[in-house]
Amino acid sequence: MSILGVLPFSLYFFFYPIYQGDFSNNHFTPKQLEPFPNKLTLSVIVLPGCPYCHETISLMNELISREPKLHIRYVVVSESQSTLAMFTPTLDKRISVVRASNIKNWIVMAQGGFPCMMISQQGKIIYAWENDFFGVRAIDDYLDRNN
Repeated sequence: MSILGVLPFSLYFFFYPIYQGDFSNNHFTPKQLEPFPNKLTLSVIVLPGCPYCHETISLMNELISREPKLHIRYVVVSESQSTLAMFTPTLDKRISVVRASNIKNWIVMAQGGFPCMMISQQGKIIYAWENDFFGVRAIDDYLDRNN
């Protein structure tokens, strides 16, 4: 009888996993088409009207509050400078927000998926993650490199 009670939940989690990035570290290394900071940096590549991009704000604010020495920046893929205002008021002041200089290059580097998180060091991309795969293991990788 208890199997019948667990079966619906098991089927649901089979088809709709909690968060794939918590169980795997499916990163990729994109072809670098734009310069990156020399310091170890987590760049969050976002679109202005993307709801998933805006959902990353609470996680990044939490990361920077726990580890104030982290370097996190948002790269807004937009032609308008005014779209930066969609992110700056809600982000922690220690997180910088910049506009992408060449939109096509950033779309190619993000492989068309937004938000896209990229870790870089010494001006080079180390790894990148699609939103679904930036979970606990990816964050641990970034924090381990920072210590």
